[in-house]
Formats: sequence, structure tokens, C-alpha cells
Amino acid sequence: MHELFNWTTDRKSATKEHRTDTDDGHGDRGIASKSGAISANATSQSKFNIMEVGCGAGNAVFPILADIADPRLFVYACDYSQVAIDVVKASEAYDQQRCTAFVWDLAGTELPTDVQPESIDIMLMIFVFSALHPKQWNQAVDNAYRLLKPGGILLFRDYGRNDLAQVRFKKSRLLEDNLYIRGDGTRVYFFTNDELAEIFGAKFEIEQNAIDRRLLVNRKRELKIPWVILNDAGGAFAMGAIGGGTWHFIKGARNSPYGERFRGGMNAMRSRGPIIGGNFAVWGSMFSTFECVLKGIRQKEDPWNSIGSGAITGGLLAARGGWKAASVSAVFGGVLLALIEGVGITMSRAFAQQPPVIAPPPSQ
Repeated sequence: MHELFNWTTDRKSATKEHRTDTDDGHGDRGIASKSGAISANATSQSKFNIMEVGCGAGNAVFPILADIADPRLFVYACDYSQVAIDVVKASEAYDQQRCTAFVWDLAGTELPTDVQPESIDIMLMIFVFSALHPKQWNQAVDNAYRLLKPGGILLFRDYGRNDLAQVRFKKSRLLEDNLYIRGDGTRVYFFTNDELAEIFGAKFEIEQNAIDRRLLVNRKRELKIPWVILNDAGGAFAMGAIGGGTWHFIKGARNSPYGERFRGGMNAMRSRGPIIGGNFAVWGSMFSTFECVLKGIRQKEDPWNSIGSGAITGGLLAARGGWKAASVSAVFGGVLLALIEGVGITMSRAFAQQPPVIAPPPSQ
């Protein structure tokens, strides 16, 4: 068990960690602080308050309570979801003498009734801020600032630009630049260090703003893995093999004599399915390669990367037929990807639903 240290400082500070996992793996960390005239000194009689925003099922709250036995510690656990709060309260580790859990919207205009302003020593904000719309950032930062003591610390960790999760998102999930919507209707934004410094710098003094980089490596063969290209190539192969195999199974069955249709269909599927899958894999790997190149050159994530990649891929695949055939194929590839991107974005925005607003429970 750990004991709490005496806390003495003359400024409000916030620690920010911004993490990204990409095909080369990286993330950001940072610290910010605010000048203040009040000093907070944790004596043997005073409380040391920790608050986790977006506590989920209590994966951070309960280890903190278990690891720190100091009776001065008190933990506030809040989440936007009533379901998550119910899970926390139902846990055997939930102790109302040392912890309280409640529903609260970080981007709301009201502070939680369970917490007094300027009463929090340490605030945890782990993979929460990215779920907010950029228009809500200022309000969220202001709320955190008002809850922290002068000298308090904000521990922040979230997704970074070009995170592996961002790379895996389909373009149809893109709402705005670097803002996506998941299948469950929640949003996720991918930050840069400069954005974090600007967002928190208006209220806090930046102490640290770093990146946590991680590289996917095949340890057995000691090879770096171009995950995005392999993933797209594999998906394209599966799509081509299944779709093409099904088509040729039907075609082979129809062209076979009565009594031999199933066998004829299976033979046609075995012979043609892998070939079509291979053709799709070539197209998919080339498309993914050019898309990664365009992302690196433009330093921007938008549908134009896909449209340009489709045009380049189509043109190169038809290059042996001459420049006219290559030009036609490039135009076709670009137009096809533009249509796919347009339909995907339109459908995503049309069916995207905002999470229901959950009112905080009344104070006891």
C-alpha cells in the first residue's frame, strides 16, 4: 500500500498525456499549470481528492482505492452514462466512505452538485476529451479548471493524430477533419500536440506535452509491419474471393448437367475464386499504398486522399494498354471513389444520432 504525500504548491497545474497508436505507433503527453495565490497543503486532517472524468466501469478508480490506503484519500467517479455509474456502484470494491459515483456531462454548463468548486487535487481525464465535439472543448476545459484546486493536477490521455484507430476508420465515418463517428453513435477526435497546447493553454500553464510512440513489429521475424497496407490487401482479397467465388459457383452450377451442378459449382468456385481474390488484393494494396503516401504528403485526412488514390491505382493498372486506356481507367477510378466517399459520408451524417442527454441525479 502507498501513503499519500503532503501536497504543497502555489499554482494550479494540469498534466496532459496524449497517446496515439499507429502503424509506427505514437502518442502525446503533456502538463499544464495555472498561477495562483492559494497554497494547498495536505495535512493529516485534510482530504486529498481525486476525480476521474469518464470513469467507465471503474478501471482506474478501484485500483487507486486498493493501492492507496491513506484515509485522507477520497475519489469522485463520474461518467456521462448512467449504465457505467450503475456498474461502479454495484461493484464490491465501491465504498461510499471513500468514493462517490455520479452522472455528469463534462461539456455541460453546470458543475456537478457532488463536488465543490476548487476542491479537486488530481483529475483524471483518460480517453474522454476525444468524444467531445470541438465546439464543446472550451466549456469542458473551463469546467475542469473550476473544479481543480489552485495547485491541482489534470492527468490527460487521449488519441493522437494518425493513431492506428484513425487509420482503420472507414471514410464513411468521417464527420469533420479528424472527427469520426463510431458504430455506436459516439464521436472520437484525434489530436496533435499543438492543438492540445492551444486548447489547454488558455487556462493552464503547459508543463509537459509529449508523444508516446509505439511500433508494430513481428518479433519472431524482427520485421516492421506495414499494417494498413496488409490489412487492406487482406480485406480486398477476402471480398474478391467470397464475392467472385459465389458468382462463379452460381455460374458453374447453371452450366453443369443435372445431377452434377453442385460439384460443377464448387469446381468453378475453387478455380476462379482465388484468382479474383488475388486481383482484388493487388488493387487494394496499391490503393492503400498510394493513400498512405497522399496522407503523408498532404498531412491531412479527407476524402480527397481516397479519390486521388483510386485515380492513380486505376491508371497504373491499365498502363499496359496505353495512355488513353490508363487515362480512362484513372478517371473511372477517381469518379468511383468519389461516389463511394460521397454516399458514405452522406449516409453517416444522415443516420448519426447524438447520445441522449442524461440529467445528473439529484443530490442526496
